[in-house]
Amino acid sequence: METYDTLLEKYAGVAFEKQYSLVDLIGDSDWGVDMETGLISFGDRLSAPMQILGTYSYDSATWLWAWANEASNIPRELQKEANFLREFGEDNKVEFLTMDEYKMEPTDVHSLGLIASGMFGSSAYYAGDYGDGILLVTIKDERIDDVAYNEQARILSVFPEIARIFAVNHKRALSSYLEAKEYAVTMNNNKLSACKATNSISAEFDDMGRLLNISGEIK
Repeated sequence: METYDTLLEKYAGVAFEKQYSLVDLIGDSDWGVDMETGLISFGDRLSAPMQILGTYSYDSATWLWAWANEASNIPRELQKEANFLREFGEDNKVEFLTMDEYKMEPTDVHSLGLIASGMFGSSAYYAGDYGDGILLVTIKDERIDDVAYNEQARILSVFPEIARIFAVNHKRALSSYLEAKEYAVTMNNNKLSACKATNSISAEFDDMGRLLNISGEIK
C-alpha cells in the first residue's frame, strides 16, 4: 500500500539529485511563468515546459492542488500531472493526493516536488516563492537532463543531504535510490552494499534505519 512515506522513500533520491543539475544550469536567476505558453523561464538561462502541481499559501499555511484552484484559471493542459496524482491517490487510497486543500509546512512543498518529479521522470521540480506563497511545478527539458556529473560523487553528496532534510527511513530511501540508479543492492541487517560496474557504495544504519555513515570511492 502506497503512503506519503513510501512514495517519498521511493522517489526522494533519484529526484533530489536532479535538483543539483537544475541549479547548475539556472544559478540564482529570477523566475517567471507564462500560463499561455506553458513555460517557466529563468532569466536568459532556461525556458522550459512546465506542469503546475499546486500552490502553498503562507497566510493560511495550506497546500492547494492545481485542479482545485478555480480562482487562478490554470489551463487544463498544465494540470495533467496534478490530475494524474489525484487519480493515483483515488485508486490507491492515498489521501493527501486527493484532498483539495490541507494544512502543511512550507518545507513539505519540496517533498511533494520530489514525489511528483520522481513519479513522472521529470527533469526537475521548482518551488517558486512569489511572496504570498509558493508555486510548485515540474519541468521537462533535455538541457537539464544533459548536465554532466560524476554519478558516484553525486550519490555520496546527495544522500546525506536527503537524510538531513527529509523525514524518511534512510535505509529504505537509499536502497530505492541506488536501485533506481541501477546499482545491485545487498542488505545485511543494518549494513548496505551496492555495486555498479567498477563503482561500489557502502552504508551503515542504526536499529531505527537512520544513516550512520556512507562511503565509496570516487573515480
